[in-house]
Amino acid sequence: MVKSIELRGYGEIMINPIDIKEADWETVDPQGNPVTSKMEGTRAKTVHYNSAGSEVPNNQLCKKITVEDEIIIAPKFSPSKEVDGDDIEVIDDNQIIYSALERKFYNVVTDHERIKQLVLREHKSLKFGVCFGSGWKIWSGILTNWNGKLLLVACRGDLVKELEKYSDDTVEFNIEALPQNKNMKKLVKALIM
Repeated sequence: MVKSIELRGYGEIMINPIDIKEADWETVDPQGNPVTSKMEGTRAKTVHYNSAGSEVPNNQLCKKITVEDEIIIAPKFSPSKEVDGDDIEVIDDNQIIYSALERKFYNVVTDHERIKQLVLREHKSLKFGVCFGSGWKIWSGILTNWNGKLLLVACRGDLVKELEKYSDDTVEFNIEALPQNKNMKKLVKALIM
C-alpha cells in the first residue's frame, strides 16, 4: 500500500512498506518425515505429530534444509562455542553491519593480541558464521572496531543486495536463515553435532 507524505519545503514522497519474510523450512521428525502441529490444552501448548499420529517431542523436532543442493535433516543448531579458523574471513569493509536486515549486538572482551591488532589497530573485521539462542538461525558474525571497542554484530540479510533486485515495485525480501559464505554445508554439520 503506497502512502504519500508531504515534506513541506521539499516535496512529496511516496512510501511503500518492505515486507521481510523468514526462510521457511519444513519441520520434520528425525527421520525427515513431515509433522503436523496443533494447539492443545488450556495453556495452548503446540504439540507435533508424525504421520502415524504419534507425538514427536519438541527436543526431537528437526528442519529439512537444502544446503548446496543437498537436503540435510537438522536438529536445532548448538550455540557456537568454537569457530574453525578456515571459517573465519578477515575483511576490510564492515558495511554489512550497517545494511543488515536483522542485527544483534554483543560486547566483546579479549586479551588476545592478534585480535586486538587486527580489529582495534588495523581496523579489520573478522567475519564468521555463528549461532545463538533458540538454534534455528545462523548469523554472519562480524567482530569489528566500534569507537575503539570490540563489538560482535550478528547479521542476517543485506538490504543493499536485496534493493538491487527491485525498482518501483512492491518490495518483499526473503531473509536467508543461513549466511551465504564458503563451506556452509560444513558449518551446518558442525552446528548440529
